[in-house]
Amino acid sequence: MANSIAAFLTTLCGLFALVFLRPASAAYVITSYGAKPDGVSDSSGAFLKAWNAACNSAGPSTVYVPVGRFLLLPVEFSGPCRSRSITVRIDGTLVASGDYWRHSVAGHWLLFDSVEGVTIEGGTLDGRGSALWACKAAAGNCPDGAT
Repeated sequence: MANSIAAFLTTLCGLFALVFLRPASAAYVITSYGAKPDGVSDSSGAFLKAWNAACNSAGPSTVYVPVGRFLLLPVEFSGPCRSRSITVRIDGTLVASGDYWRHSVAGHWLLFDSVEGVTIEGGTLDGRGSALWACKAAAGNCPDGAT
C-alpha cells in the first residue's frame, strides 16, 4: 500500500512538474500506459505506446519515466515522427532483461531509428551486463555483446 501511494505521489509530482515547467510540451507518462515500476513486469509495450503518442504529437512532447525500476525488453523507438522535439525524461531506472541471449538475437537493447530532435534526460540505464561479462571471463559460449 505504501509503495503504491509513493508511486502515485511520484507520478503526480512528475506530472505537476511537466505541466507547469514545460507548458508547451505534451506529456506522456509511461505508467498511464500500464508500465509497472517493479523491475520485473515487462513495460516495453507501455513505453512504446507512450513513445508513439509523443512521436505523433503536433508539437514538442515528453515521455516521462517516474521513479521506479522499469523492465524493458529489446525495443525499437521508430520514426519519422510528427513531433520534431521529443524529450525522454527519466527519473527512474530502465532495466534490461537478465537474458543476454535475448539482446543478442535482437542486436540491441534500446534502439532509436529514423528520429530527429530526441533528448534523453536523467535516470539510470541498467543493462545488467554482469552475467554476460561472467560468461566472457569464463570463456563460455557467449554472444558478442559489448566487448
